[in-house]
Amino acid sequence: MALLRTENVDFIYSKGTPFEKKALSHVTFSLEKNEFVGIVGTTGSGKSTFIKLLNGLLAPKKGAVYFNEQNIWSKGYDLRALRFAVGISFQYPEHQIFSDTVKEDIAYGLKNQGVPENLWQDKIMEVLKIVGLDETYLELSPFQLSGGEIRRVALASIMVMRPQVLILDEPTAGLDPVGRDTIYTALKQYQKETESTILVVSHNMDDVAEYADSLLVMSAGQILAQGTPAEVFSKTEELTAAGLAVPEITQLLHHLKLSGLPIQDSLFRIEDAAQELANFLNEVKKDE
Repeated sequence: MALLRTENVDFIYSKGTPFEKKALSHVTFSLEKNEFVGIVGTTGSGKSTFIKLLNGLLAPKKGAVYFNEQNIWSKGYDLRALRFAVGISFQYPEHQIFSDTVKEDIAYGLKNQGVPENLWQDKIMEVLKIVGLDETYLELSPFQLSGGEIRRVALASIMVMRPQVLILDEPTAGLDPVGRDTIYTALKQYQKETESTILVVSHNMDDVAEYADSLLVMSAGQILAQGTPAEVFSKTEELTAAGLAVPEITQLLHHLKLSGLPIQDSLFRIEDAAQELANFLNEVKKDE
């Protein structure tokens, strides 16, 4: 049974006006418990609209959204409870930080959940550890921190509420490679400790492919491809035609295959590609 799913969802902005725009068309998708999924697509592909439908920030114009097999727009459904269960962190979450200290910012969600104050400290320390920070940060102003540190505080502020589904919109935007790896490592650690479902939105396939169990590729408000990273990257030409950049190592393998080499071209990790090429060279030597 899917934890969270959509069924033939459509969404239209400014319907009935000269500015009408169909953002999503017939999108059917499901998330399972303890799954890590990447949603990728170019700007305007419908990614951000789609995730807002998943926790009821937007209502579909057609189709349905289900959480634990209950239609979230059925009469009497508790949308407030849903938004605690399906937490969203939008792009550049540091812009949403407003508290005087790191501790206050992380505790804000606990307060809204009605968690007793005497339980806050342990919960805060738990998520701080996951994102790679320690207690010395608690009394600091978030605005004293580096870009990577403040992004980790914003992530901890969502994690502390323990949503069943954690959705992040471009969580590594603007960060250097070390900062990106830190964020993704924290997400994998959080998933391991909580068995939460994680959905990451990104325009960068390299970012998510390394960590995601599966990918959903969106283009012009529709699903272009979905499956494991290897299954998705086997569609290199379709992805490129949609304006998406597949990992460089995948592009290289694809070009080599087009030139006639009998190699697998859906690999996206350098070590896997190196092994594939080494195997090919070994076979060539055997035939000599």
